[in-house]
Amino acid sequence: MIQSIDSNINKPNYNAVRINIAKPELNVGENTVTNDNGIFNAVDINIDNPTVKTEPKKIYDYPEAESLVTFDNIRPLPHGFHVAYQTTNVILPKIENEYEVEAPETKETEEAEDVAEVEEETTENNDSEEIIGAASPEEGEKKNNRLYARVTSPSFTGVEDKTKIQKPEIVPSEDILPEVDIPLVTSNLTSTDFDVQAQQMEEIARVSLDNPENAVPYIVRDVFTSLIEIAQKDTRNFTPPTEEQIEARKKVIANFLTMETAKNPQQVKLPYDITEKEIALASEISPMEQAERNKEYALYTMAILAKVYTDEIEKHTGNIVPLTDIPGVSATVDALRYNPNSGVKIAAIDALRYIQRPEYKEELTTLYTLAQADTNPNVSLAATEALNKLSQ
Repeated sequence: MIQSIDSNINKPNYNAVRINIAKPELNVGENTVTNDNGIFNAVDINIDNPTVKTEPKKIYDYPEAESLVTFDNIRPLPHGFHVAYQTTNVILPKIENEYEVEAPETKETEEAEDVAEVEEETTENNDSEEIIGAASPEEGEKKNNRLYARVTSPSFTGVEDKTKIQKPEIVPSEDILPEVDIPLVTSNLTSTDFDVQAQQMEEIARVSLDNPENAVPYIVRDVFTSLIEIAQKDTRNFTPPTEEQIEARKKVIANFLTMETAKNPQQVKLPYDITEKEIALASEISPMEQAERNKEYALYTMAILAKVYTDEIEKHTGNIVPLTDIPGVSATVDALRYNPNSGVKIAAIDALRYIQRPEYKEELTTLYTLAQADTNPNVSLAATEALNKLSQ
């Protein structure tokens, strides 16, 4: 006979397997051999590799139920268990028809009488609102031990009536125009009116010099193509100034130089008496002169945009654009070498000086040296000044 005694019965003990056996006995026959090497035992228990596993700490413990808990499944309170109810004003949404909320039937009439101790209250401010509450015990007894609650149509203060759907205001769509209307700019640059061309080029140059960021929208193929076409325009078929215009201009220039060199301009005698008609004739600009003037404007405008272009490339990529890859440079070099108008050649030199940088020194030195040999002294002088500035 074996008896197990737990000496730590009053202490916490955590075991995978805990077995208490009180007075186990094994009955065998008289002729059975007791020295059986453990074949006959009062208790034989084999436990293979017991382990202890810890469960993670639960953040939330939710109540569990074997099935869906509904109102009908709520168990009634025991007899004699009284609960003190406090009535609360509850405002329900508008419902057209009144309905009754039926409480579950209890097994005994006395239990329903003990539970239903609710007072009915009404609001003073709104007579149309009624309060949900349980019926008194007397009413419960009269209505077959059932609780009732009546719902009316209360009004909501400060809540909009959702039945009045407001129609959304439809705003007509508007076309989002770019910062610069490139098609309009291109149209002005290709216009047959030379004054329209000049005004557009003047606007591009002005906004670009005020802020280089304003020039970025103009750095597109269409704008440079239009400017190059203006700079390379063949003006031989355009009407040149007449002989009368040339003679009137000579007189105006002679009088102007006399006034500038005279010590007392108020008493000086002018070499020519010029009429108002001759002054108006001298002020007129022929189509050829307008086209040649626009060539100078185009060279200046391309130089301003080209400088912004090279600066932006260097700022964003760190690379220096080669001189031959700058938009409009080829047209500028052609104007310097081949245009017969000395004013256009000087404008080309000024444009190259505006975009020059140390990386372009070798190419620009060659161009300025060639321009020094020009037959026009003004062009030669401008090339010399540009070469000296480049060498500094």
